Amino acid sequence: MANTNIDDKNIYHKINILKKEQKEKEDKKRKKRRSLTMMGCILILIILSVLNMLSASFYTIYTRGIGIFTNYLIYMFLAFFALIFTGSINYKHYNKNGFNLFLLIITVALFSFILIGAKMFPGIVPRINGAIGWIRLFGFSLQPAELLKLPFIILIAHILERCERDGAKNLSIVFSVMPIMALFGFFIMFQDDLGTMIHYIAILLFMLFMSKIDTKWIVSVITAGVVGMTGICLYVHHLGDVSGKGYKMRRIGSFLNGLLNNEYDNAIGYQVGQSLLAFGSGGILGKGYANGVQKYSYLPEIRTDFILASYGEELGFIGMFIIMIFFFLIFNLIKRTAMECKSYFGKYLAIGIGGYLITQVLINIYVALGMLPVFGIPMPIFSYGGTSLITIFSAFGIIRNINSEE
Repeated sequence: MANTNIDDKNIYHKINILKKEQKEKEDKKRKKRRSLTMMGCILILIILSVLNMLSASFYTIYTRGIGIFTNYLIYMFLAFFALIFTGSINYKHYNKNGFNLFLLIITVALFSFILIGAKMFPGIVPRINGAIGWIRLFGFSLQPAELLKLPFIILIAHILERCERDGAKNLSIVFSVMPIMALFGFFIMFQDDLGTMIHYIAILLFMLFMSKIDTKWIVSVITAGVVGMTGICLYVHHLGDVSGKGYKMRRIGSFLNGLLNNEYDNAIGYQVGQSLLAFGSGGILGKGYANGVQKYSYLPEIRTDFILASYGEELGFIGMFIIMIFFFLIFNLIKRTAMECKSYFGKYLAIGIGGYLITQVLINIYVALGMLPVFGIPMPIFSYGGTSLITIFSAFGIIRNINSEE
């Protein structure tokens, strides 16, 4: 009888082991499918982006040579290498105190260089469209505020992970993350870069939604922000003529004039007006690849902030719908990775990257459609610019590592 009981226990134990092994195999298969699906979506977007950039750069290539398109291909190659590199590093290394201290030092150093350089070295730190967010040196350009979005997410994830372990809630969590937000916000506002500031706040809110803060607190903050922005917009609209005001006020005034009266002036609102013409002329199916006209110097910044205007003009609503499907699919895969992650740090890191991606996509589209003031936020993967490409692809690599490690 005793032997029978022992045999039953052994059989039960073996069955549990087999079930556990089967579950692990299924988890590995699911994670592999998720990783392959995300990489497939990214590769499709890369192909669409390269083809679109080639078309959008046609006039520039014709007048100035192929160098600008070659640079874009180099940026894309470096960005893809960054994806592979960050994907090979265990994301848990980013949660170490020493690494986060290093990120803080780099952040302060870069932002300080911009603020000081704008006064002492205007050739290296120029003011572009009212902002001083660029460093130009030896023929290369770097946008620190864009590059530091990933360190910002890592720092906030590190703090939220500690809050989770300590059982912090509501105000305790808010007070814990505020020093980092204040540090980044201080430097970004001194750069006069309102769009980037809004994007950082959006990323933070995404991460706070995953924390133990009551939803009503976050909703209250968002409501207060919307009411505040609405009040500012109404005030600017009430002023009427804002031509003598600051650059930000003129941008908001131009946005409201276009949104409410469908009138875009030839200075601040010219880009949005031309962008809407591009989307409107593209219609449902578009004019056909390489048949757009806005690239012939009608629309400034067509390769950067307004790259989707060129895409929408040539491939129409259907083309826009297709890329949005792929972006939302990537976001959904990132969200699933975050929800299944057993590590608090990995969970917050993943959802922060997901928020970084989707809010940047939506802000860029809303600006191109005249639904938001011109903020100067690049379109992930599609916009010309090495800093933006390398940062977002590095983030994709981290997501792949979180997916494989958990």
